[in-house]
Amino acid sequence: MALTFLLGVFSFIVFCLGLRRLLHSDKRKNPTHLLHHVTSTTADASPSLQSPSSRPLWKYDVFLSFRGTDVRKGFLSHLYKALTDNGIHTFRDDTELQRGNFISPALLGAIEQSRFAVVVLSENYATSRWCLQELVHITKCVKKKQMELIPVFFGVDPSHVKRQSGNFAKAFAEHDKRPNKDAVESWRKAMATVGFISGWDSRNWNEESKLIEELVQDLSERLFSPVSTSDNGEWIGMSTHMRSIYPLMREDPNDVRMVGIWGMGGIGKTTIAKYIYKAFLNKFDGACLLENVKRDFKRHGPSHLREKILSEIFRKKDMNTWNKDSDVMKQRLQGKKFFSSHWFGPGSRIVITTRDRRVLDQHDVERIYEVKPLRTTQALQLFSKHAFKQPRPSEDYRELSLDVVEQLGGLPLAIQLEFWEDKLDLLRNNGDNSVFKALKVSYEALDEIEKKIFLYVAVCFNGVYMDRVRKVLDLCFVSSRRRVLPTRPSIVALMEKCMISLSKKRLWVHDLLQDMAEDIVCEGKDERPWKRLMLWDFEDINHVFSTNMGDEAIDVESIFLDMSEGNELSITPGIFKKMPNLKLLKFYTNSSVEESRTRMLDGLEYLPTLRYLRWDAYHLKSLPSQFCTSFLVELNLSHSSIETVWSGSQQDLGNLRSLNLIRCKHLNEFPDLSKATNLESLKLSNCDNLVEIPGSSLRQLNKLVHFKSLHLDGCSSLEEFPFISVTVEKLLLNKTSIQQVPPSIERLTRLKDIHLSDCKKLMNLPDCIKNLKFLNDLGLANCPNVTSFPQVGTNIRWLNLNKTSIQEVPSTIGDKSELRFLNMSGCEKLVSLPPTVKKLQQLKYLYLRGCVNVTESPNLAGGNTMKALDLHGTSITEELVDSNKGEEPPQCEVPVIRRFFMKNVRGRSKKRKSNR
Repeated sequence: MALTFLLGVFSFIVFCLGLRRLLHSDKRKNPTHLLHHVTSTTADASPSLQSPSSRPLWKYDVFLSFRGTDVRKGFLSHLYKALTDNGIHTFRDDTELQRGNFISPALLGAIEQSRFAVVVLSENYATSRWCLQELVHITKCVKKKQMELIPVFFGVDPSHVKRQSGNFAKAFAEHDKRPNKDAVESWRKAMATVGFISGWDSRNWNEESKLIEELVQDLSERLFSPVSTSDNGEWIGMSTHMRSIYPLMREDPNDVRMVGIWGMGGIGKTTIAKYIYKAFLNKFDGACLLENVKRDFKRHGPSHLREKILSEIFRKKDMNTWNKDSDVMKQRLQGKKFFSSHWFGPGSRIVITTRDRRVLDQHDVERIYEVKPLRTTQALQLFSKHAFKQPRPSEDYRELSLDVVEQLGGLPLAIQLEFWEDKLDLLRNNGDNSVFKALKVSYEALDEIEKKIFLYVAVCFNGVYMDRVRKVLDLCFVSSRRRVLPTRPSIVALMEKCMISLSKKRLWVHDLLQDMAEDIVCEGKDERPWKRLMLWDFEDINHVFSTNMGDEAIDVESIFLDMSEGNELSITPGIFKKMPNLKLLKFYTNSSVEESRTRMLDGLEYLPTLRYLRWDAYHLKSLPSQFCTSFLVELNLSHSSIETVWSGSQQDLGNLRSLNLIRCKHLNEFPDLSKATNLESLKLSNCDNLVEIPGSSLRQLNKLVHFKSLHLDGCSSLEEFPFISVTVEKLLLNKTSIQQVPPSIERLTRLKDIHLSDCKKLMNLPDCIKNLKFLNDLGLANCPNVTSFPQVGTNIRWLNLNKTSIQEVPSTIGDKSELRFLNMSGCEKLVSLPPTVKKLQQLKYLYLRGCVNVTESPNLAGGNTMKALDLHGTSITEELVDSNKGEEPPQCEVPVIRRFFMKNVRGRSKKRKSNR
């Protein structure tokens, strides 16, 4: 597949899955039934394919009925956590100690509003009148087909439940002494009913954790939680789509398949992809959902996307570091196409959404689903959900609602926007009932500041962290009294009006709204681009920069230009003097930035209103002396030719929050930051010519009260640990010459991440590092002089100690209850891990590759819950599990590319068979 073309035209999402063990041995059902259940196209076979109107609107997915004294603190608590961790909304009554003789109406309501009832039948279940009353009500709901009942026979014989024998006979003998014979008889009938239902017998599992895992997986498959739990209208109309899409996904579970979802912007392609992702997530070992692929590819290039996909699939946050130590990954991926079928295990699925059918045709994607607009009834239901918070409009608003739905043409995005009755006439009078004109009604309803902020976010900051956007835009809006107008209230208002959204702390604008924003900026100014608010097209920018317009002013406030296309931009001398309103200037590239593609005879003249400047590969030696920094919030000159940042007298940097000078190879002078009193982030990584970092310069950082992040990777001249502000949260000091971390590090009480990898002179860390309560990521890879395991605090999550000289892991490792990732590959002096490692319930990744003196298998807490376990090159000669029991060892190295941990262990030639 041609990578450049493919990513260049993708609109939204690439969804890739790695096959999970659908065909593994199952104690309850055969694999063909499981696969059929997942992919059936009939409404009867799959709850997710029933129309929303025919299904109850359940408040809970699962109601748990149990005898607290038997199971509350053990089995039940683990089951409840597993259910909630998998997004299954579960009701668990925690008021047993205060119960009376009768079930409260609230509890009865919880039963009636639950999709499933999981009844844990333990030894003393029948002794509780409360439990028996619950059971009677549950069986009534089952008979009315309002819920499904799943019994769990916990340590009891199902036949004893069915016949009320054994302990159940004793319990009912006591109940028979009570005067209310009718109630006792109803309890007996309910118990017998449950006994005849095929359920989960705990005696068939050697481990409770395995029982819970399979039970929760079964519930997930039967629930299809995106359909059953959503009551906000997001999935309306999905059953219609799924009847066509499920067959495309299910055929031949052993092949690798691409499925295309094709349709116009705003038609619901992203929503469909998200639904598929949630519905099928638990069926595969690894999954990755990517949005805005085209934009990310243009901004960051293919390597970024590849790393993003791998990090999502392997649940590893820094694939760059991890890949360096994984020969298997290199061999596996070397020379492969981006979406070659060789990447994925049999049964994998890649779902692609695009507006352009040619993307799919030219790359042999044969299984294509064309998304059509919502039907009138579905569109009306969706509109009513958002406008009236109910499934259908009242009679008073039905005619108006139908009118709106008709004008919007069944497009989900447009329907979700807010419309008012007095705006409907505008829709009717537009003539062309296009979505653009419909969307513009919502834009016209904004106030002037909201309009401008929306345009800035849509055109310039789509997908950027909200905090960064807000700090830049705050200084773009000043009142008549020269006071800064905070933009946060307006941003929140735009979110409430569905014009922008917030996801993972980033602001997003739907591509349909982004298209509209660009049209609004250009409206009426096609022939005079210098009169627009913003410029982003090369032809328009080149025209403005190369044309002599005499005394005519340039009104542009923002210029964002991607220089990756290879075009050279010629800049007329003095052009910036004609841009008194320029606030945002960004010349960026995602390809190699060895040299600038801008040609400028003089520097950036006085720009009194500039708030944001990014100029990749800026080719002059410094910013000009007349360059105004008074309002500058972000300055990014990465990969540039500067030798010093600013010339002349000290600059006013009171508003500067971020300074990025990464890979400025000619930079020979540490920037003067004495006036950058609000600086939060400083990035000077890989400035090769910065041979000296004066102590006085670093001491300036100690005075910064908002400072959070310092990047000095590759600054080999740095020999002393920087004395910086106590507010810092992130320190990247890889490949420096630091020899010691001083005890004063405990001053940095907010520190979360510190990376000191490849510091060849670094000695052991001080014990006081354990006092850093927020520290969760520590990197010490390739530090040969580190001989002692760092005494980190209990909240540590990521420890990379690869290729250190550590000989022993202390028993206190068991106290690190949050530890998820431990890499000790290449620690040749390490002999073993202590028994307390079994306390690490959260540990998912353990790497001991090349630890030649490790002879004993680590005693892990949760064998089968491990995501990756690498014991290659160790001296282990024993089995981690008892193969006679038919148990499978934990997965090794990569969760999707199935490898087992014992392969290539020293002294062994036996290989295990893969389950793929």
